[in-house]
Amino acid sequence: VAIAALGILAGLEFARPAAPNRWSLLGKASVESLLTGVLVAVGIWLVMPAPPDFQPSDVWLVAVMAGLCASMSATLPDADPDRLRPAAIRMRNLDAMFPAIVGTLVLAFLHSLSPLASLGLTIQAAFIALLISATAWLLLADSSPSTEQRVFSIAALLLVGGIADYLSLSPLGGGLFAGLFWGYVGGVARDCIERDVRYLRHPLVVLMLLAAGAKMTFSGWILILATAYLLLRVAGKLLGGRLTRLIPGVAIPESVGLTLLPPGVFGIAFALDAASMMNSWAGTILTATVLGSIGSQLLAALWQPAEASE
Repeated sequence: VAIAALGILAGLEFARPAAPNRWSLLGKASVESLLTGVLVAVGIWLVMPAPPDFQPSDVWLVAVMAGLCASMSATLPDADPDRLRPAAIRMRNLDAMFPAIVGTLVLAFLHSLSPLASLGLTIQAAFIALLISATAWLLLADSSPSTEQRVFSIAALLLVGGIADYLSLSPLGGGLFAGLFWGYVGGVARDCIERDVRYLRHPLVVLMLLAAGAKMTFSGWILILATAYLLLRVAGKLLGGRLTRLIPGVAIPESVGLTLLPPGVFGIAFALDAASMMNSWAGTILTATVLGSIGSQLLAALWQPAEASE
């Protein structure tokens, strides 16, 4: 449910009335995410000291999942109007969209082992999320401003997360589709959902982080994997920041790479999402993502003061 709530917030944030250059920033954010994800995935596949019980396909899946988790830098969106935020902050808050959709397809592939079937599962998951969203939209539109609205909002959140978990699909992707629907239809439903999910987001994130910490496993080779994850992610974000400045469109400051270094919570959310659908090596990617996120946050905190003093 916590992971679905993050997806809903991301969808609502994207559908929020925005400055005209939203799509240009989304394109830049997607390119930066793609570069980071590919760099991390290929690097980990090359250096990962996999245990003997790992199959080659397991190594590839760990590498791909690591790349998807590392590519996300989005944070919990604030209430400031989109047009008032710096371009680098707005781009950072959009860079989880592309990895979340790709991650939904990858997790569906784990069940079907067929690209076409995984696409079909993703479309079905999106349809179910939209059906729940439309039902909640109709209920909230006819309800009076009272506790009844809050009950419907929380029930919709529980349904989006619960059905995705029951079907072993991505709650992050399901929440994203639901948030996009509520954001674009607007009205009472959007206001109620956004108010109640924002009210619950901090306790839910705390519970999500506690669950991620409880599922972590440690070994020597996992620490090597986490170190590689951290170094490759930092390199990917810095290179991605430089690349986005070369792409035509809205101007991006030179320090955009440092803005992208803080990992946010979406990477950990996707790792926890994936860990619930994988076999015994799922804790590998979750541990690497958590440790790499901590390292990224520390490096970002060390570099930001130096940048400010310049």
